[in-house]
Amino acid sequence: MEVRVTLSRELTFFDITMIGIAGMIGAGIFALTGIASGIAGPAILLVFFFNGVIATFTGLSYAELGSAIPEAGGSYVWVREAMGDLMGFIAGWCDWAAHTIACSLYAITFGAFLSEVLVKFVEVPQREIQVLSALAIVTLLTYINYLGAKESGRFGGAITLFKVLVLVVFGAFGFYKTLTTPNWIESFQPFMPNGWTGVLTAMGLTYIAFEGYEIIVQSGEEVKNPERNIPKAIVTSLWITVFVYILVAFALIGSVKSNVPSWMYLGELKEFGLIRVADQIMPFGSFLILVGGLVSTVSAMNATIYSSSRVSFAMGRIGYLPKFFSNIHPKHRTPHVATLFSYVIIAVMCLLPIEAVASSADIMFILLFVLVNAVVIVLRLRRPDLKRSFKTLSPYLPLTAIVAQIVIAYFLVANVEHGDIALMFSTLWILFGVVIYYSYAEKERFRREEELVKTVYEELPLERKAYRILVPVAHPIYGRKLAKFAEVIAKERDGEVIILNVVSVPLQTIPSAYPYVERAKEFVYEIMRILRVPKGGIVKVGHDPARAILNAVEMLKPDMLIIGWRGRTFRRDVVLGSTIDPILLKAKTDVVVVRFGEIEDVKQILVPTAGGPHSELALELAKIFSREFKAKVKVIYVGSSEKNRRIAERVFETAEEILEGIDYECVFEIDRDVVGRIAKHVEESDLTFIGASSKSFLKNFVFGVFPEKIVRRTTRTVAMTRKWVRILKV
Repeated sequence: MEVRVTLSRELTFFDITMIGIAGMIGAGIFALTGIASGIAGPAILLVFFFNGVIATFTGLSYAELGSAIPEAGGSYVWVREAMGDLMGFIAGWCDWAAHTIACSLYAITFGAFLSEVLVKFVEVPQREIQVLSALAIVTLLTYINYLGAKESGRFGGAITLFKVLVLVVFGAFGFYKTLTTPNWIESFQPFMPNGWTGVLTAMGLTYIAFEGYEIIVQSGEEVKNPERNIPKAIVTSLWITVFVYILVAFALIGSVKSNVPSWMYLGELKEFGLIRVADQIMPFGSFLILVGGLVSTVSAMNATIYSSSRVSFAMGRIGYLPKFFSNIHPKHRTPHVATLFSYVIIAVMCLLPIEAVASSADIMFILLFVLVNAVVIVLRLRRPDLKRSFKTLSPYLPLTAIVAQIVIAYFLVANVEHGDIALMFSTLWILFGVVIYYSYAEKERFRREEELVKTVYEELPLERKAYRILVPVAHPIYGRKLAKFAEVIAKERDGEVIILNVVSVPLQTIPSAYPYVERAKEFVYEIMRILRVPKGGIVKVGHDPARAILNAVEMLKPDMLIIGWRGRTFRRDVVLGSTIDPILLKAKTDVVVVRFGEIEDVKQILVPTAGGPHSELALELAKIFSREFKAKVKVIYVGSSEKNRRIAERVFETAEEILEGIDYECVFEIDRDVVGRIAKHVEESDLTFIGASSKSFLKNFVFGVFPEKIVRRTTRTVAMTRKWVRILKV
């Protein structure tokens, strides 16, 4: 029996809305409103509105992906599913940086607020008090996380209600004061003193204030009626936040009096702006803002120290970071090493100016959000089979969000003070991550996955033949067809056929403990019995079929790998499928991918060719099958114009050398619809061999490979060949 443990669905719409608001109303409004006002002027109102729109578009992308792939890990899992291991690593790497740097922003805000009090009693420059206070509170909260203490949900909800109440009351006083002031409209003129440049720059700076909605999606497994409540909570929490931000900004611009325009005065005060003008707006205003800011920043710091350490802990556990990141303290049961590394990053960033810290966090979050929006578009193309309980308007909204986020990131780096420092840090962080991935993570992941592949049955010929073919099988009928296909090649090359079956198990299951091994042995033996060449069988148990097959390739060193493909399946994680793609890219042997279709007798074999090693392998196999079935081979080159004839003639010269001794013909044809013309020939033939696409992997990734386009238009048997070469481009 398998017992599945799941999280209890207890969170209501109200609960997760409060979670989203808690993540968005914090240091952003307390520390960045003054700075952003100095950049955008009264148009800070537009800044918050447009940021809310862009964040809503991205939030809806999060909602779609959360409903389609509801796995722990969120953005990292989605990016890895759509874009592969490297981009998944980059997503996790940036997620770690984004949360740690955001924590530094909260710490600096806390230091600024506390220094307002301490500077009255300590004769030390306020900047030094601010930095020391930030480091002190980060150290304290890190120690608390190390001990395992954490804020309760009820306390967190109370803090959220408190800070929202403080800001709404503050905004209401300011709104009333503004509207009761004669000629108050003059405070908002000029509305855009720095034009759209100021608006876009301020949008980039304050965008971090809108990132909290991702927490809603991460709590999806615990939400009642998540398909309905998660998208609704994202939109509701975002626009409650936008309303509060605009209300506070309106109050500040309209009611603050100074010798210079209020927006300029707020810009000069920077992170101290909200505290120092609050008494002008309401009684005890500075005190309330001070208390609200301190409480909310402490809450936010505690949450981000917790979340950032768990991101690095998870990356260490799966092999992306050194294993010691996943160490658990024996007494406190906390990831103490991951917490320590997060603390170091947070502490270092606390030493930088607040604009540099906010900009760095913005860049990391924007990069993460761009990837998530791109994933929605890519998965709509590549994984239409996914059940999506909620759908955003793709590709229009995600694409709009991507463009808008890139634009505000540009203006952020170009115009915000210390933006160059933020760009340099972000670039170095990503480059450092790429180095870690290629020097450690990729190899470590491979090593760990190999450890999880167990060979539970192996029967090989007593004496190895000159040529070995490995045939992974998973389905009885398809398995028999693949075995007989391999048998033809083995007879011609005096070879042997090894049948491989992979028992795929869940990640939580120990491979050696899986119960279906005996059934797999019987399956392999049944396939072996139909072969009339030297044969063997292997059963492997592992979490990833592709990794298990690659492990068998490394162990057996076959000369050829023949694998089945059902053509256009809807699970096309990368190009052809989650199992086939890694094999085509990494298997150090020739690979033949066969899609079996209608076939009675092989009388004509087709080889569409454009030259190259993959096509040469196709010609070699066509010759073998021609001898076996006494069939004629037709080699065609379809060009888009007469200019391609010379290329075709050179390709045909190679084909003639390979096909010498059998009945064949070479045909050059012209057609602008190359795929359509080849597909017609395929339909008229009994068996087709076609070399793997030589286009760039990026084009294959988005639009599909050339052989697959042909397979979609025919019901005949097609075999795609990939020749193993040292520098492989599929």
